[in-house]
Amino acid sequence: MFSLFDYIFYRIYKFFRVRGDGIPETAGTLLLSLIQFLTVLDIMVIVKMVYDYPFPENKYYFLPPLILLGVINWFRYERNFDISQFDGKWKDEEEKRKIKNGWLIGLYLLISFLIPAMYGYLK
Repeated sequence: MFSLFDYIFYRIYKFFRVRGDGIPETAGTLLLSLIQFLTVLDIMVIVKMVYDYPFPENKYYFLPPLILLGVINWFRYERNFDISQFDGKWKDEEEKRKIKNGWLIGLYLLISFLIPAMYGYLK
């Protein structure tokens, strides 16, 4: 599972690095934490649609898990940042596959946003 998160972080890092962001590792860590949080939230929403259970009404209940994911990802990716460990795995990825995987990451982020948003809108 960490390999998937490593790849997503690496692709986000490279995306922001190419665009001249001064701290692409922070952008990668934050977006990866958001993706992980939204995945957990999506699972909660889907389970709630199948089995009705009390869902926290206060949005601040979701803040501690998001902060925890950010801290864990900071320790894993930013504390002793070394992109060479990821470059060794994915630097020579073929361009067609890189483009496809980049689109899949973006699409996954979009869908992860839409599931709880549509649930909240339709509720």
